[in-house]
Amino acid sequence: MALSIIIVFVLAAAAAPWLFDWKAVTEVHLSRSLTSPDSSFWLGTDQMGRDLLGRIIWGARITLTVAFGSVAIAVLAGVGLGAICGYYSGVVPSAIMRLTDFMIAFPRTLVAIMVIAVAGNSVLSLTLAIAISTIPVYVRFFAAPVKALKQREFVLASKSIGVSDWGLLITHILPNVASLVIVQATVSIAEAILIGSGLSFLGLGPPPPTPEWGAMIAESRPLLISHPYVVAAPGGALFLVILSFNLVGDALRDYVDPKTRLAR
Repeated sequence: MALSIIIVFVLAAAAAPWLFDWKAVTEVHLSRSLTSPDSSFWLGTDQMGRDLLGRIIWGARITLTVAFGSVAIAVLAGVGLGAICGYYSGVVPSAIMRLTDFMIAFPRTLVAIMVIAVAGNSVLSLTLAIAISTIPVYVRFFAAPVKALKQREFVLASKSIGVSDWGLLITHILPNVASLVIVQATVSIAEAILIGSGLSFLGLGPPPPTPEWGAMIAESRPLLISHPYVVAAPGGALFLVILSFNLVGDALRDYVDPKTRLAR
């Protein structure tokens, strides 16, 4: 069920330009402001007269782009640095780990806010902010498994026949942590969506009238009592997507954990 919800949102986000015109979800139409849900507007309209369903779908496109983009950057950089720190020893790996520990000591949202303060408000800066705040998690998380794997017999045997360090990392060590990467990335997507929406809620996301779920919730707070559907639409979408990614991540974690499989 959770996976089905994710697929629906991903497909809707991919088809957003064909389902709703960009002008239809950004232009102001005060004549139809706060229209209740009906056959013309399935989720109603917001205070500016914009179709909520269209804004939810375009918001999914922006939110998922930020989430997938930031996690992809964090995985590439974080796993790479974690592999280096786990496989090698010396001044440089030690310095990377100390910097990682320093960044982890700060809340991820605070790190993202500092990046946005420098880069400005945009989809790209939001993506980079979340990615930079997530990289230390992957460095710390994957350094230990790599350090343990480099002592395994199959790695030592490959090294004894002349396989280079990078060859060992790419062909032997990293494939053995791929399942951990997939599980952590799935959970990180949910976290990235939550952080990105939280920053947009605070006004640090893409500028208006860009449809972003966190910003939509912030804009519609005064209407919570009089027109609750304006808040419920983006809030419900945010809840469903985050919950679905967390459930899929938990299912993947149970699947790759041998203790859980044996218990079943």
